[in-house]
Order: sequence, then C-alpha cells, then structure tokens
Amino acid sequence: MNNEFISINVKCPKCGKSLMDPTHKVDNKSGIKLSAMCLKNSGSIWLSSLYGSYKIDADIEIEKDEIVVLSCPYCESEVTSQEFCGVCRAPISSLILDMGGKVNFCSRKGCPKHSMEFEDLSLALKNFYEQFDFYSSNKGQ
Repeated sequence: MNNEFISINVKCPKCGKSLMDPTHKVDNKSGIKLSAMCLKNSGSIWLSSLYGSYKIDADIEIEKDEIVVLSCPYCESEVTSQEFCGVCRAPISSLILDMGGKVNFCSRKGCPKHSMEFEDLSLALKNFYEQFDFYSSNKGQ
C-alpha cells in the first residue's frame, strides 16, 4: 500500500446509501462494494477505496479488458454515467464522494482512467483537510 494514496468514502448516486464495506478490506481499507455483471456471470466486486489504487476483489472471474456493468447492491441501479472513457471508449461509472463531488472510473477491467470532480472545490478542500487532520499536522510550519 502506497502512503501517497488517500482513502475516499462513496455512496450510490441513486439511493444515497454508503457503498463502503468494512467487512471486506481491499488495500487494508474498507472496500467499495458493487454488484457486477459480466458477459458470462454476475456477482459482487469490491474496489479499493484508495484513490489511485487499481486493486479489486471479486467473487466472480472478470477477464482482462472486459467491460463490467456495475450497480448498487441496495437499489440495484446502474452507476454508469452518460460519459465514455477517453482512453478506451468504454462507459464511465460514477459514485458520489462523501466529501462532495464524485469519482469517475472506467468500466473496462485494466483501463487506468479515473478522475474526481467537485461541485464546490472550497467545501471539498475544507472537508479533505478536516478528514485528514491537515490543519493540526501543519501547525508551526
């Protein structure tokens, strides 16, 4: 695990329920649990909550370069956006960040495309600094 990564918390863009699964760790952090549907099978997938990590865990086999349809395990709504990956042209999936904004990632296994967007950057930075205790760790510098 790289100390340069930050851990994010996300929720479903449709029902608003948390997708964090503290019982299933990925990169020693709560995994992001989603339902996954592939060409041959369906099941659960857990994404790393460390932004920048590509580690996943799944109870199904997902082939390299396969496009996965992801959905909320609670309301069963797909989390696919209307956007397509600028790298491989697969659909982009989006989840809501607890700190405000959203995280976007490619639905093709193995594609490195991902990004974060913030509706209110000032509020997101304030929440980020509070969450990671930035203010107290930088006093006196």
